[in-house]
Amino acid sequence: MDFFVLLTIIAVFYAVLLFLDFTFKSCSHYPYMMLIQRTGLSVGPFQLRWYTTSLNRLILKMSFWQPKFQTNWFTFGSWITICLIIPSICLVIVSSVQLCKKIFTEPASELSSNQQDTLILEPIVPGINLPMSDLSYYIFALMFSTVFHELGHALAAIREDMHVEGVGLMFILILPVAYVHLDDITSLPSSKQLRVMSAGVWHNIVQALTAYLVLMLLPYMLFPFFTVGHGVMITKINTRVGVNGQGGLVTGDIITKLGNCDVHDFVSWIDCLNHTKSSVDSGFCLSPEFVQHHDETKPVHYVDDYIINCCDPNSKTNLCFEYIESLSNPQELPNHSCLNVRKVVERSTSPCDADNQCSSAHCYYPAIRKNHKLVVIKRQKKNEVLFLGQPTELQYISVTQYVPKTDYLSNSIPESIEKFCKYLIMFAGGLAVINVIPCFYFDGEKISRVLVNTMLKEHVEHLSVRLAISICLTIFGSLMLIIYMTLGFWSLFKIIN
Repeated sequence: MDFFVLLTIIAVFYAVLLFLDFTFKSCSHYPYMMLIQRTGLSVGPFQLRWYTTSLNRLILKMSFWQPKFQTNWFTFGSWITICLIIPSICLVIVSSVQLCKKIFTEPASELSSNQQDTLILEPIVPGINLPMSDLSYYIFALMFSTVFHELGHALAAIREDMHVEGVGLMFILILPVAYVHLDDITSLPSSKQLRVMSAGVWHNIVQALTAYLVLMLLPYMLFPFFTVGHGVMITKINTRVGVNGQGGLVTGDIITKLGNCDVHDFVSWIDCLNHTKSSVDSGFCLSPEFVQHHDETKPVHYVDDYIINCCDPNSKTNLCFEYIESLSNPQELPNHSCLNVRKVVERSTSPCDADNQCSSAHCYYPAIRKNHKLVVIKRQKKNEVLFLGQPTELQYISVTQYVPKTDYLSNSIPESIEKFCKYLIMFAGGLAVINVIPCFYFDGEKISRVLVNTMLKEHVEHLSVRLAISICLTIFGSLMLIIYMTLGFWSLFKIIN
Protein backbone atom coordinates (compact mmCIF):
# COMPACT_ATOMS: atom_id res chain seq x y z
CA MET A 1 0.00 0.00 0.00
CA ASP A 2 1.59 3.27 -1.13
CA PHE A 3 0.98 6.90 -0.17
CA PHE A 4 -1.85 7.56 -2.64
CA VAL A 5 -3.75 4.42 -1.65
CA LEU A 6 -3.48 5.45 2.03
CA LEU A 7 -4.63 8.97 1.16
CA THR A 8 -7.64 7.58 -0.73
CA ILE A 9 -8.62 5.33 2.18
CA ILE A 10 -8.37 8.26 4.63
CA ALA A 11 -10.43 10.53 2.34
CA VAL A 12 -13.16 7.90 1.94
CA PHE A 13 -13.20 7.23 5.69
CA TYR A 14 -13.68 10.89 6.61
CA ALA A 15 -16.23 11.41 3.82
CA VAL A 16 -18.35 8.55 5.18
CA LEU A 17 -17.88 9.80 8.75
CA LEU A 18 -18.95 13.36 7.86
CA PHE A 19 -21.95 12.07 5.91
CA LEU A 20 -23.15 9.93 8.81
CA ASP A 21 -22.54 12.74 11.29
CA PHE A 22 -24.50 15.23 9.19
CA THR A 23 -27.33 12.76 8.58
CA PHE A 24 -27.78 11.81 12.25
CA LYS A 25 -27.56 15.41 13.43
CA SER A 26 -30.01 16.70 10.84
CA CYS A 27 -32.48 14.00 11.87
CA SER A 28 -31.81 14.67 15.58
CA HIS A 29 -31.11 11.00 16.07
CA TYR A 30 -31.36 10.69 19.84
CA PRO A 31 -28.97 7.71 20.43
CA TYR A 32 -26.32 9.39 18.30
CA MET A 33 -26.75 12.77 20.00
CA MET A 34 -26.43 11.13 23.41
CA LEU A 35 -23.37 9.16 22.28
CA ILE A 36 -21.39 12.22 21.17
CA GLN A 37 -22.52 14.14 24.24
CA ARG A 38 -21.40 11.44 26.68
CA THR A 39 -18.16 10.54 24.94
CA GLY A 40 -17.09 14.06 23.93
CA LEU A 41 -16.57 13.01 20.32
CA SER A 42 -16.97 15.43 17.44
CA VAL A 43 -16.35 15.11 13.70
CA GLY A 44 -14.91 17.78 11.40
CA PRO A 45 -13.38 17.93 7.91
CA PHE A 46 -10.51 15.42 8.01
CA GLN A 47 -10.44 15.42 11.80
CA LEU A 48 -11.89 13.43 14.64
CA ARG A 49 -11.88 15.13 18.04
CA TRP A 50 -12.31 13.82 21.60
CA TYR A 51 -12.60 16.13 24.62
CA THR A 52 -13.17 15.25 28.27
CA THR A 53 -13.04 16.68 31.77
CA SER A 54 -13.03 13.28 33.47
CA LEU A 55 -9.22 13.23 33.63
CA ASN A 56 -8.96 16.56 35.49
CA ARG A 57 -9.07 14.92 38.92
CA LEU A 58 -6.34 12.44 37.97
CA ILE A 59 -4.06 15.22 36.66
CA LEU A 60 -4.75 17.21 39.84
CA LYS A 61 -3.67 14.25 42.00
CA MET A 62 -0.51 13.82 39.93
CA SER A 63 0.40 17.48 40.48
CA PHE A 64 0.31 17.00 44.28
CA TRP A 65 3.01 14.30 44.16
CA GLN A 66 6.33 15.72 45.44
CA PRO A 67 5.35 19.39 44.88
CA LYS A 68 8.80 20.79 45.64
CA PHE A 69 10.45 18.35 43.26
CA GLN A 70 7.98 19.23 40.51
CA THR A 71 8.62 22.95 40.95
CA ASN A 72 12.38 22.40 40.63
CA TRP A 73 11.75 19.98 37.78
CA PHE A 74 9.85 22.51 35.68
CA THR A 75 12.24 25.33 36.62
CA PHE A 76 15.21 23.31 35.39
CA GLY A 77 13.20 22.34 32.29
CA SER A 78 12.50 25.98 31.46
CA TRP A 79 16.23 26.74 31.45
CA ILE A 80 16.99 23.73 29.26
CA THR A 81 14.21 24.76 26.86
CA ILE A 82 15.53 28.33 26.62
CA CYS A 83 19.01 26.98 25.83
CA LEU A 84 17.49 24.84 23.05
CA ILE A 85 16.02 27.78 21.07
CA ILE A 86 19.14 28.87 19.18
CA PRO A 87 20.38 25.29 18.41
CA SER A 88 16.90 24.42 17.09
CA ILE A 89 16.88 27.45 14.79
CA CYS A 90 20.35 26.52 13.50
CA LEU A 91 19.22 22.91 13.00
CA VAL A 92 16.27 23.97 10.85
CA ILE A 93 18.46 26.33 8.82
CA VAL A 94 21.09 23.62 8.22
CA SER A 95 18.38 21.10 7.25
CA SER A 96 16.86 23.63 4.83
CA VAL A 97 20.26 24.19 3.18
CA GLN A 98 20.74 20.42 2.87
CA LEU A 99 17.31 20.07 1.27
CA CYS A 100 18.13 22.86 -1.20
CA LYS A 101 21.33 21.12 -2.24
CA LYS A 102 19.57 17.80 -2.71
CA ILE A 103 16.61 19.22 -4.60
CA PHE A 104 18.61 21.36 -7.04
CA THR A 105 21.81 19.30 -7.44
CA GLU A 106 20.73 15.64 -7.34
CA PRO A 107 18.35 13.69 -9.59
CA ALA A 108 15.25 12.14 -8.01
CA SER A 109 16.74 8.62 -8.00
CA GLU A 110 19.75 9.71 -5.96
CA LEU A 111 17.53 11.90 -3.77
CA SER A 112 15.43 8.94 -2.68
CA SER A 113 18.44 6.76 -1.93
CA ASN A 114 20.59 9.33 -0.12
CA GLN A 115 18.10 11.56 1.66
CA GLN A 116 17.66 9.56 4.85
CA ASP A 117 21.39 9.01 5.25
CA THR A 118 22.42 12.68 5.37
CA LEU A 119 19.46 14.82 6.44
CA ILE A 120 19.42 15.89 10.07
CA LEU A 121 15.75 16.90 10.16
CA GLU A 122 13.10 15.97 7.61
CA PRO A 123 9.33 15.53 7.32
CA ILE A 124 8.12 11.93 7.54
CA VAL A 125 5.18 10.75 5.45
CA PRO A 126 3.92 7.13 5.55
CA GLY A 127 4.27 5.42 2.21
CA ILE A 128 7.05 7.76 0.98
CA ASN A 129 9.98 7.82 3.39
CA LEU A 130 8.33 5.65 6.05
CA PRO A 131 7.48 1.97 5.46
CA MET A 132 3.76 1.31 5.60
CA SER A 133 4.51 -1.69 7.80
CA ASP A 134 5.65 0.77 10.49
CA LEU A 135 2.44 2.82 10.40
CA SER A 136 1.26 1.58 13.80
CA TYR A 137 4.61 2.56 15.39
CA TYR A 138 4.32 5.95 13.69
CA ILE A 139 0.85 6.64 15.12
CA PHE A 140 1.46 5.34 18.65
CA ALA A 141 4.87 7.02 19.02
CA LEU A 142 3.45 10.34 17.84
CA MET A 143 0.42 9.95 20.11
CA PHE A 144 2.60 9.14 23.11
CA SER A 145 4.82 12.14 22.34
CA THR A 146 1.95 14.64 22.07
CA VAL A 147 0.14 13.25 25.15
CA PHE A 148 3.32 13.48 27.25
CA HIS A 149 3.91 17.00 25.89
CA GLU A 150 0.45 18.23 26.94
CA LEU A 151 0.70 16.42 30.28
CA GLY A 152 3.73 18.56 31.01
CA HIS A 153 1.74 21.74 30.32
CA ALA A 154 -1.15 20.56 32.50
CA LEU A 155 0.99 19.57 35.50
CA ALA A 156 3.05 22.76 35.34
CA ALA A 157 -0.12 24.86 35.07
CA ILE A 158 -1.68 23.29 38.14
CA ARG A 159 1.57 23.82 40.07
CA GLU A 160 1.19 27.54 39.27
CA ASP A 161 -2.45 27.59 40.54
CA MET A 162 -3.98 27.62 37.07
CA HIS A 163 -7.25 25.84 36.26
CA VAL A 164 -7.26 23.01 33.73
CA GLU A 165 -10.61 23.09 31.94
CA GLY A 166 -10.19 19.81 30.11
CA VAL A 167 -7.97 17.65 27.91
CA GLY A 168 -8.49 16.02 24.57
CA LEU A 169 -7.09 14.16 21.61
CA MET A 170 -7.80 14.69 17.96
CA PHE A 171 -6.79 12.97 14.76
CA ILE A 172 -5.95 15.21 11.80
CA LEU A 173 -5.98 12.73 8.92
CA ILE A 174 -4.05 9.97 10.76
CA LEU A 175 -1.91 12.27 12.90
CA PRO A 176 -2.79 12.18 16.62
CA VAL A 177 -2.57 15.55 18.40
CA ALA A 178 -3.23 15.94 22.13
CA TYR A 179 -4.32 19.27 23.61
CA VAL A 180 -5.20 20.84 26.97
CA HIS A 181 -7.45 23.83 27.74
CA LEU A 182 -5.95 26.22 30.30
CA ASP A 183 -6.87 29.58 31.81
CA ASP A 184 -5.27 32.76 30.52
CA ILE A 185 -1.57 32.51 31.35
CA THR A 186 -0.58 36.16 30.78
CA SER A 187 -1.59 37.17 34.32
CA LEU A 188 1.20 35.04 35.82
CA PRO A 189 4.72 36.34 36.54
CA SER A 190 7.29 35.76 33.79
CA SER A 191 9.09 32.91 35.60
CA LYS A 192 5.84 31.02 36.12
CA GLN A 193 4.77 31.59 32.51
CA LEU A 194 8.07 30.14 31.32
CA ARG A 195 7.67 27.07 33.53
CA VAL A 196 4.21 26.36 32.11
CA MET A 197 5.00 27.11 28.46
CA SER A 198 8.31 25.20 28.36
CA ALA A 199 6.98 22.16 30.23
CA GLY A 200 5.80 20.44 27.04
CA VAL A 201 9.15 20.81 25.27
CA TRP A 202 10.98 19.76 28.43
CA HIS A 203 8.86 16.61 28.72
CA ASN A 204 9.61 15.73 25.08
CA ILE A 205 13.35 16.17 25.71
CA VAL A 206 13.17 13.84 28.72
CA GLN A 207 11.05 11.42 26.72
CA ALA A 208 13.56 11.28 23.85
CA LEU A 209 16.51 10.85 26.25
CA THR A 210 14.69 8.08 28.14
CA ALA A 211 13.89 6.24 24.90
CA TYR A 212 17.53 6.58 23.83
CA LEU A 213 18.70 5.19 27.18
CA VAL A 214 16.32 2.23 26.89
CA LEU A 215 17.57 1.62 23.35
CA MET A 216 21.20 1.57 24.50
CA LEU A 217 20.50 -0.67 27.51
CA LEU A 218 18.08 -3.01 25.74
CA PRO A 219 20.69 -5.72 24.98
CA TYR A 220 21.62 -5.83 28.68
CA MET A 221 17.98 -5.71 29.82
CA LEU A 222 17.11 -8.67 27.58
CA PHE A 223 20.33 -10.60 28.29
CA PRO A 224 18.59 -13.39 30.29
CA PHE A 225 16.35 -14.17 27.31
CA PHE A 226 18.26 -13.14 24.17
CA THR A 227 21.86 -13.40 22.97
CA VAL A 228 23.45 -10.29 21.46
CA GLY A 229 26.88 -9.96 19.88
CA HIS A 230 27.32 -13.44 18.39
CA GLY A 231 25.73 -12.92 14.98
CA VAL A 232 22.42 -11.81 13.48
CA MET A 233 19.34 -13.98 12.94
CA ILE A 234 17.37 -13.88 9.71
CA THR A 235 13.74 -12.86 10.21
CA LYS A 236 12.63 -12.49 6.59
CA ILE A 237 14.07 -13.08 3.12
CA ASN A 238 12.74 -11.18 0.13
CA THR A 239 11.96 -13.32 -2.89
CA ARG A 240 14.27 -11.21 -5.07
CA VAL A 241 17.31 -12.50 -3.16
CA GLY A 242 18.87 -15.57 -4.76
CA VAL A 243 20.01 -17.20 -1.51
CA ASN A 244 16.79 -18.82 -0.36
CA GLY A 245 15.47 -22.24 -1.26
CA GLN A 246 17.07 -25.65 -0.91
CA GLY A 247 20.60 -25.39 0.45
CA GLY A 248 20.28 -21.64 0.91
CA LEU A 249 19.40 -19.30 3.73
CA VAL A 250 16.19 -19.81 5.69
CA THR A 251 14.41 -17.85 8.38
CA GLY A 252 16.06 -18.48 11.72
CA ASP A 253 19.61 -18.90 10.38
CA ILE A 254 22.28 -17.07 12.39
CA ILE A 255 24.84 -15.32 10.16
CA THR A 256 28.30 -14.95 11.70
CA LYS A 257 30.38 -13.91 8.70
CA LEU A 258 29.78 -12.22 5.35
CA GLY A 259 32.71 -12.82 3.04
CA ASN A 260 35.81 -11.85 5.00
CA CYS A 261 33.85 -9.61 7.38
CA ASP A 262 32.79 -10.82 10.84
CA VAL A 263 29.17 -10.17 11.82
CA HIS A 264 28.48 -9.62 15.53
CA ASP A 265 25.38 -7.43 15.69
CA PHE A 266 23.15 -5.28 13.48
CA VAL A 267 25.70 -2.48 13.17
CA SER A 268 28.44 -4.86 12.02
CA TRP A 269 25.93 -6.48 9.63
CA ILE A 270 25.36 -3.11 7.93
CA ASP A 271 29.10 -2.44 7.89
CA CYS A 272 29.73 -5.83 6.29
CA LEU A 273 27.05 -5.22 3.66
CA ASN A 274 28.66 -1.89 2.74
CA HIS A 275 32.11 -3.49 2.75
CA THR A 276 30.92 -6.31 0.48
CA LYS A 277 29.38 -3.84 -1.97
CA SER A 278 32.41 -1.54 -2.12
CA SER A 279 35.33 -3.96 -1.71
CA VAL A 280 37.40 -5.34 -4.56
CA ASP A 281 36.81 -8.97 -5.47
CA SER A 282 39.14 -11.41 -3.75
CA GLY A 283 40.40 -14.71 -5.04
CA PHE A 284 41.25 -18.07 -3.46
CA CYS A 285 44.68 -19.52 -2.75
CA LEU A 286 44.65 -23.09 -4.10
CA SER A 287 47.35 -25.72 -4.37
CA PRO A 288 48.33 -27.02 -7.85
CA GLU A 289 47.46 -30.57 -6.76
CA PHE A 290 43.92 -29.54 -5.84
CA VAL A 291 43.38 -27.75 -9.15
CA GLN A 292 44.72 -30.66 -11.22
CA HIS A 293 42.67 -33.22 -9.30
CA HIS A 294 39.35 -31.36 -9.41
CA ASP A 295 39.60 -29.55 -12.73
CA GLU A 296 36.59 -30.31 -14.98
CA THR A 297 37.35 -27.77 -17.69
CA LYS A 298 35.34 -27.87 -20.89
CA PRO A 299 36.20 -25.98 -24.08
CA VAL A 300 36.50 -22.31 -23.14
CA HIS A 301 33.91 -20.02 -24.73
CA TYR A 302 32.72 -16.46 -24.18
CA VAL A 303 29.22 -16.01 -22.77
CA ASP A 304 29.40 -12.34 -23.77
CA ASP A 305 32.14 -9.77 -24.37
CA TYR A 306 33.40 -10.00 -20.79
CA ILE A 307 32.39 -13.37 -19.30
CA ILE A 308 34.32 -16.57 -19.96
CA ASN A 309 32.80 -19.97 -19.25
CA CYS A 310 34.89 -23.12 -19.06
CA CYS A 311 32.30 -25.36 -17.33
CA ASP A 312 29.31 -27.40 -18.39
CA PRO A 313 26.43 -24.89 -18.85
CA ASN A 314 24.09 -27.27 -17.00
CA SER A 315 26.34 -27.55 -13.93
CA LYS A 316 24.98 -25.87 -10.78
CA THR A 317 27.96 -26.65 -8.54
CA ASN A 318 30.96 -25.70 -10.70
CA LEU A 319 32.32 -22.30 -11.70
CA CYS A 320 35.06 -21.14 -14.02
CA PHE A 321 38.11 -19.73 -12.20
CA GLU A 322 40.85 -17.63 -13.72
CA TYR A 323 44.49 -18.21 -12.72
CA ILE A 324 46.36 -15.08 -11.60
CA GLU A 325 50.02 -15.69 -12.23
CA SER A 326 52.48 -14.77 -9.48
CA LEU A 327 55.35 -12.53 -10.58
CA SER A 328 57.69 -14.04 -7.99
CA ASN A 329 56.80 -17.67 -8.68
CA PRO A 330 55.45 -18.07 -12.22
CA GLN A 331 53.98 -21.46 -13.11
CA GLU A 332 52.80 -22.96 -16.36
CA LEU A 333 49.19 -23.56 -15.39
CA PRO A 334 45.99 -23.30 -17.43
CA ASN A 335 44.53 -19.81 -17.52
CA HIS A 336 41.06 -21.15 -16.66
CA SER A 337 39.90 -24.08 -14.58
CA CYS A 338 36.40 -25.38 -13.88
CA LEU A 339 36.18 -26.17 -10.17
CA ASN A 340 33.55 -27.09 -7.61
CA VAL A 341 32.79 -23.85 -5.78
CA ARG A 342 32.16 -25.35 -2.37
CA LYS A 343 35.35 -27.40 -2.49
CA VAL A 344 37.27 -24.26 -3.51
CA VAL A 345 35.93 -22.43 -0.46
CA GLU A 346 36.74 -25.34 1.85
CA ARG A 347 40.25 -26.04 0.47
CA SER A 348 41.36 -22.43 0.03
CA THR A 349 44.28 -21.64 2.33
CA SER A 350 43.63 -17.87 2.35
CA PRO A 351 42.08 -15.09 0.25
CA CYS A 352 44.22 -13.31 -2.34
CA ASP A 353 44.03 -10.24 -4.56
CA ALA A 354 45.44 -9.12 -7.90
CA ASP A 355 48.94 -8.86 -6.36
CA ASN A 356 48.78 -12.57 -5.55
CA GLN A 357 49.53 -13.04 -1.85
CA CYS A 358 49.58 -16.84 -1.81
CA SER A 359 52.74 -18.18 -0.17
CA SER A 360 52.67 -21.84 -1.18
CA ALA A 361 49.68 -21.88 -3.52
CA HIS A 362 48.24 -20.06 -6.53
CA CYS A 363 45.56 -17.38 -6.75
CA TYR A 364 42.34 -18.15 -8.61
CA TYR A 365 39.61 -15.61 -9.30
CA PRO A 366 35.99 -16.55 -10.12
CA ALA A 367 35.21 -15.59 -13.71
CA ILE A 368 31.92 -13.78 -13.14
CA ARG A 369 30.21 -10.62 -14.31
CA LYS A 370 31.74 -7.30 -13.40
CA ASN A 371 28.96 -6.22 -11.02
CA HIS A 372 28.58 -9.71 -9.49
CA LYS A 373 30.47 -11.23 -6.59
CA LEU A 374 30.95 -14.61 -4.99
CA VAL A 375 30.16 -14.11 -1.30
CA VAL A 376 30.60 -16.82 1.32
CA ILE A 377 27.96 -16.50 4.05
CA LYS A 378 28.88 -18.40 7.20
CA ARG A 379 26.12 -19.64 9.50
CA GLN A 380 26.16 -20.82 13.08
CA LYS A 381 26.03 -24.64 13.32
CA LYS A 382 25.35 -24.95 9.56
CA ASN A 383 27.29 -25.12 6.31
CA GLU A 384 28.29 -21.98 4.47
CA VAL A 385 25.93 -20.56 1.86
CA LEU A 386 27.51 -19.46 -1.41
CA PHE A 387 25.93 -16.37 -2.93
CA LEU A 388 26.68 -15.47 -6.54
CA GLY A 389 25.09 -12.25 -7.74
CA GLN A 390 24.89 -8.53 -7.07
CA PRO A 391 25.81 -7.73 -3.44
CA THR A 392 22.99 -5.16 -3.27
CA GLU A 393 20.52 -8.05 -3.18
CA LEU A 394 21.74 -9.01 0.29
CA GLN A 395 20.25 -5.82 1.76
CA TYR A 396 16.79 -7.34 1.24
CA ILE A 397 17.52 -9.89 3.97
CA SER A 398 15.85 -8.75 7.21
CA VAL A 399 17.86 -9.60 10.32
CA THR A 400 17.80 -8.99 14.06
CA GLN A 401 20.69 -8.92 16.50
CA TYR A 402 18.51 -10.49 19.22
CA VAL A 403 18.81 -14.26 19.08
CA PRO A 404 16.37 -16.08 21.43
CA LYS A 405 17.97 -18.48 23.90
CA THR A 406 14.94 -20.78 23.68
CA ASP A 407 12.50 -21.63 20.91
CA TYR A 408 9.59 -20.33 23.00
CA LEU A 409 10.70 -16.71 22.73
CA SER A 410 9.83 -14.56 19.72
CA ASN A 411 12.42 -12.16 18.32
CA SER A 412 9.57 -9.77 17.49
CA ILE A 413 9.50 -8.64 21.14
CA PRO A 414 12.91 -6.86 21.20
CA GLU A 415 12.40 -5.73 17.61
CA SER A 416 9.12 -4.03 18.53
CA ILE A 417 10.64 -2.36 21.60
CA GLU A 418 13.66 -1.21 19.60
CA LYS A 419 11.57 0.16 16.74
CA PHE A 420 9.15 1.95 19.08
CA CYS A 421 12.07 3.57 20.93
CA LYS A 422 13.56 4.77 17.65
CA TYR A 423 10.29 6.36 16.55
CA LEU A 424 9.83 7.85 20.01
CA ILE A 425 13.28 9.46 19.80
CA MET A 426 12.42 10.71 16.34
CA PHE A 427 9.04 12.23 17.20
CA ALA A 428 9.71 13.41 20.76
CA GLY A 429 12.98 15.01 19.68
CA GLY A 430 11.37 16.49 16.57
CA LEU A 431 8.47 17.96 18.57
CA ALA A 432 10.92 19.52 21.02
CA VAL A 433 12.98 21.10 18.23
CA ILE A 434 10.03 22.40 16.20
CA ASN A 435 7.93 23.56 19.17
CA VAL A 436 10.67 25.68 20.71
CA ILE A 437 11.18 27.77 17.55
CA PRO A 438 9.36 31.16 17.66
CA CYS A 439 6.44 30.40 15.36
CA PHE A 440 2.77 31.34 15.44
CA TYR A 441 0.63 28.87 17.46
CA PHE A 442 3.75 27.08 18.77
CA ASP A 443 5.14 27.12 22.30
CA GLY A 444 8.14 29.06 21.01
CA GLU A 445 5.91 32.05 20.21
CA LYS A 446 4.85 32.48 23.85
CA ILE A 447 8.31 31.65 25.22
CA SER A 448 10.02 34.22 22.98
CA ARG A 449 7.43 36.87 23.87
CA VAL A 450 8.07 36.41 27.60
CA LEU A 451 11.86 36.35 27.10
CA VAL A 452 11.87 39.52 24.99
CA ASN A 453 9.58 41.29 27.45
CA THR A 454 11.73 40.24 30.44
CA MET A 455 15.18 40.85 28.95
CA LEU A 456 14.39 44.20 27.31
CA LYS A 457 12.21 45.59 30.09
CA GLU A 458 15.00 47.79 31.45
CA HIS A 459 16.30 48.84 28.02
CA VAL A 460 13.05 49.36 26.06
CA GLU A 461 10.52 51.39 27.98
CA HIS A 462 7.39 50.94 25.84
CA LEU A 463 5.57 47.61 25.98
CA SER A 464 4.35 48.02 22.41
CA VAL A 465 7.94 48.16 21.13
CA ARG A 466 8.88 45.01 23.03
CA LEU A 467 5.77 43.32 21.64
CA ALA A 468 6.71 44.41 18.11
CA ILE A 469 10.19 42.89 18.54
CA SER A 470 8.73 39.57 19.69
CA ILE A 471 6.28 39.60 16.74
CA CYS A 472 9.18 40.17 14.33
CA LEU A 473 11.02 37.19 15.85
CA THR A 474 7.90 35.08 15.52
CA ILE A 475 7.45 36.11 11.87
CA PHE A 476 11.09 35.18 11.18
CA GLY A 477 10.68 31.79 12.86
CA SER A 478 7.41 31.13 11.06
CA LEU A 479 8.89 31.96 7.65
CA MET A 480 11.87 29.76 8.40
CA LEU A 481 9.62 26.81 9.25
CA ILE A 482 7.43 27.43 6.19
CA ILE A 483 10.51 27.40 3.95
CA TYR A 484 11.78 24.24 5.61
CA MET A 485 8.45 22.42 5.33
CA THR A 486 8.04 23.55 1.69
CA LEU A 487 11.49 22.22 0.80
CA GLY A 488 10.85 19.04 2.77
CA PHE A 489 7.60 18.19 0.99
CA TRP A 490 9.10 19.27 -2.34
CA SER A 491 11.87 16.70 -1.90
CA LEU A 492 9.27 14.05 -1.02
CA PHE A 493 7.25 15.01 -4.09
CA LYS A 494 10.35 14.49 -6.24
CA ILE A 495 10.76 11.01 -4.73
CA ILE A 496 7.18 10.12 -5.68
CA ASN A 497 7.75 11.22 -9.25
